[in-house]
Amino acid sequence: MKNITQSFIKDVEKYSKNELCGLQIQAKYYDNIKFPTSDVQLLGQWFEFKATGQKNRFGEKPQPITLKNGKLSKKFNDILEHIGPFKKMLEENNFEIIETGLRIKVRGLQGDIDLVLKDKTNDKIVFGDIKTTALINDRWNDFGWNEDSLQYKPNLMIQPIHYKLLGFLKYGYVPDFYFFIFSSTNTIERKLLKIEINESRLDEHMNFLEKIYQIKNQAEQYGWMAIPDVKTCGSCPIKDSCNHFTETPKAKTIYY
Repeated sequence: MKNITQSFIKDVEKYSKNELCGLQIQAKYYDNIKFPTSDVQLLGQWFEFKATGQKNRFGEKPQPITLKNGKLSKKFNDILEHIGPFKKMLEENNFEIIETGLRIKVRGLQGDIDLVLKDKTNDKIVFGDIKTTALINDRWNDFGWNEDSLQYKPNLMIQPIHYKLLGFLKYGYVPDFYFFIFSSTNTIERKLLKIEINESRLDEHMNFLEKIYQIKNQAEQYGWMAIPDVKTCGSCPIKDSCNHFTETPKAKTIYY
């Protein structure tokens, strides 16, 4: 039985709105087929590896983008300037890294925790997640990290909710959760955000999980539905063997 991760939840929600092909969900989460890593994702994996030693989800060391002379590209070189401040952030908040990349599986739920920390002031477990972003102060983008707008961004906030629930099921208490955020456009901007989740939000997440379970169980019984689209088909790693691949868009009616 496939465990439910926060990434799986987001993809299944897109699938339920016909925004993501079910065959990609099958390939990614069930068949463990590698999907292309964007430069943005690779930068984050590279920084996390250099800062904590954590490899990617396939257990591989991220390979940075380099120039023809073998030197790191500017973005990959600049991001390393955040490592010293990251370690200071840990020290000044009395955090000690206990483990990186911890996979928690409990009651059909799963999460890979970037940082499992010990709060040395009370010896309790704290969860942390590292983000590198070009949108560190952006208010309007769905993936922007302006503090005043985060409450309206479920794509970002589902992670602390899901991980706090996993922590409660594993440890018997809800761990504190922190985002460690570092700018990918300069070497000076960084944030440490503690995410507090009220009880009603956790209840909403539990209800939302029921919807995801229903979609998942139905798809596992009858098959994930193909939702071909020119853009997603073009970069899909299974396109060469897919009977539903398309490179021609469907006609859309526009009412004016």
